[in-house]
Amino acid sequence: MIIRKAVETDLPAVVEILNHGIKTRNSVGYNESQTVEAMKEWFEEHLLGLRFPILVAEEEGRVLGWISLSPYRKGREAFNRAGEVSAYIHEDHHRTGLGQKLLDEMLRLAGGMGYKIIFAIVLDRNNPSISLLEKNNFERWAFLPEVAEIDGILLNHIYFGRRLS
Repeated sequence: MIIRKAVETDLPAVVEILNHGIKTRNSVGYNESQTVEAMKEWFEEHLLGLRFPILVAEEEGRVLGWISLSPYRKGREAFNRAGEVSAYIHEDHHRTGLGQKLLDEMLRLAGGMGYKIIFAIVLDRNNPSISLLEKNNFERWAFLPEVAEIDGILLNHIYFGRRLS
């Protein structure tokens, strides 16, 4: 398995993995599956920008998972030292350590790009992500009660943060 920066041809696999997260209702704030076309602008912004990479884990030509670093409060320069990380793993590769490998590599890259703060914003019922973040010294920095609604259920958002050295 290799971890590498995403390329344009990875977009369908990235969307497929994201859509599984949407279908399970545990990890994504979308109510409907996304299309490649709908995600294209987001993906291209990450590919073209130097500060916001997407990494994929690939094995035998197949994308197993991905992680992105996105702007925190896009367009507001005062927040340039902070980024938001999001990760999604193909359902066949949950609990294999892949999320840890992707997070390790993204944190290494982020530190090298001058980031000082990394956020992760998760739904409160996303226990696998919460466990991974806490294991990696992310702290709960904010709790937003009932800001999301999926299938008529109100959900909380938790902001996790970590300072990079």
